[in-house]
Amino acid sequence: MPTRTCARCGAEMPRNASARRKYCSDTCRKLASKRRARDADAPSPGPSPSPSPGPATYRDLLEVSRTALMRNLEDAHCPATAVAGLSKQLLAVGKELLELDGDKDPDPILDDPEEMTDGIEDEPFDAEAL
Repeated sequence: MPTRTCARCGAEMPRNASARRKYCSDTCRKLASKRRARDADAPSPGPSPSPSPGPATYRDLLEVSRTALMRNLEDAHCPATAVAGLSKQLLAVGKELLELDGDKDPDPILDDPEEMTDGIEDEPFDAEAL
């Protein structure tokens, strides 16, 4: 069996040391702990990473949101209880995008509710039927 060594000083571990033990003595364990704490406090020597470029405008953010909502709705693992909320959010984002694009062609579905029904009429409500 290969001999195990201390993670701090490299000395051979005591014969009766458990398999989980990393350090040869309490002194090495404490010194390693102090070193980890000191290294955590020290600033990183490399340059700080630049922030990732995000959406440039409010419209870009809305488009990213719309894409994410559509992807979640089309996901086979999307729970049925989440569909209504996701659909509502998707419609709200779509309406905001349409408001931003006021000069473009109107959306026939949002502008003409009759087109959504395809000629289907609702029956009048009858409370006695319940």
